[in-house]
Amino acid sequence: MDFSDKLNFLMKITQTMNKDLADGISVDRSLISLLRTGKRGMPRNREHISRMADYFARHCTADFQRHALSEMLGQTVLRSSMPTDFLAGYLERWLANEPELNMTEFVFLEEDPSKPAEAPPVPDLPAASSSTGSDSTTFYYGNEGKRNAMHRLLSVIRDISEPCTIYHASEDNLEWLLEDYSFIKEFQSAMIENVNRGFHICQILPSVNYMNRYVESLRFWLPIYTTGQAEVYYYPRLRDNLYRYSAIVLPGHCALTSVSIGLEHDHIVCFSKDPTFVDKTFNQFQDYLSLCLPAMTLHNSPEEYYTYFQKLFQNTGDYIQKVFPLSANTLPKELLQQLTETVDHPGWKNTFQMYLDEVPHFEEQLLHNEFFDICELASAADVRAGKVPIGCPYKTYEGHPVYTPETYVLHLKNILRLMDRYDNYHFIPYTYKEARHDYSLFVNSSAPSLLVRNLPPAMMFEIKRPEMVMAFREHLLRMAENLGYGGMHQTKTRMKILSCIRELQESDK
Repeated sequence: MDFSDKLNFLMKITQTMNKDLADGISVDRSLISLLRTGKRGMPRNREHISRMADYFARHCTADFQRHALSEMLGQTVLRSSMPTDFLAGYLERWLANEPELNMTEFVFLEEDPSKPAEAPPVPDLPAASSSTGSDSTTFYYGNEGKRNAMHRLLSVIRDISEPCTIYHASEDNLEWLLEDYSFIKEFQSAMIENVNRGFHICQILPSVNYMNRYVESLRFWLPIYTTGQAEVYYYPRLRDNLYRYSAIVLPGHCALTSVSIGLEHDHIVCFSKDPTFVDKTFNQFQDYLSLCLPAMTLHNSPEEYYTYFQKLFQNTGDYIQKVFPLSANTLPKELLQQLTETVDHPGWKNTFQMYLDEVPHFEEQLLHNEFFDICELASAADVRAGKVPIGCPYKTYEGHPVYTPETYVLHLKNILRLMDRYDNYHFIPYTYKEARHDYSLFVNSSAPSLLVRNLPPAMMFEIKRPEMVMAFREHLLRMAENLGYGGMHQTKTRMKILSCIRELQESDK
């Protein structure tokens, strides 16, 4: 969409007149008229765009307005409870034709994923939308009741001195979580803090009848999975999701159960510390778990990693990956040969030799299948400072090789060669602000996927559940589409690469 189309859409759903917007952002109303008719393109003054975004976010609060935005922007969670500053930031990027961010990620974007999350204090809320059964059991109703029950659960976990396993199975409609953005952040931060304290999570995934919701759920849980403190299972048989039952159990402490019908919001939630109820709910969970299969397998021995990548590369089909730093798949042959001869650790030798052997097969596959390569393009300053590793982002083995300006230029030139030669190769650079780099994700449409933790300690998760592979693939495809990879975006990408090459070559003179 042109800027004028976007502006007219926002003015229509907010019933804004030219004079109102002009006064709201302190410009002449003739400028608004020129922008709406397309006689004037996108404002060069970023402050004007920022003020417009803030104005429309403040005047777009009703459910029907947020629903219209959701349809236009391809988002599913633009609820009326979203803070206006979150929405304003998103609208600013949309109006400026910058890479879009899924709002589920936008909530956590300002946090550094390399630092342990600090759980905010859990307030002692009144039991809104609830009724009390016995002294140890309380019933809650609806989405607000479900959140209040979760507050009770988090409060119990906070007070447990000896970490234990949290057993979690959920088939709920996620509206209770996604409609309150402050609670999303609070709940995820609390769960990450709990695993950092030593709690373990045993999770049974929901069925995949609604892909958008499943993708949102996986995006929410990704930072928790990469801690290595979660065992994840799935039930392999079909379910119609008419009757939805969810449970969270802390054996010896408390249990929370929830039931609902289909996509209705009328949850009936029971939170209880009654020992008999907790034991019976735990036994039910174990019976359910006995019918499930592992959704992913943890591998924490780096020496074995390259064998799983070998299996992944042997499969045909479209391929998409999000990595940090540049992808090892696109390392030039001469650099790979040099690395195999100069690195000392056998782990690195095996890894680089695997990629060297893979070069002919990799380029053969590019003739037939699409390859989406989502990578972080490093700054010239970081390359010159020796901060950009080759192959993977952390010191898996001793003697971790890093790029020099010369070798980074070689790699970038090879990426340009692949872009010129193969229409199926899509290089999609991102910055830290556009995508988290605490994990790398490798997805082949016809093989298990690999999720690699980018921070020590080293961990790799082999994703085996087909629906989970499909959801991760969809997650990365949406990221690629938001960042942009065709037409004008490809031209911009070439310009970014050439600019980085020139800067690095100038620094060597």
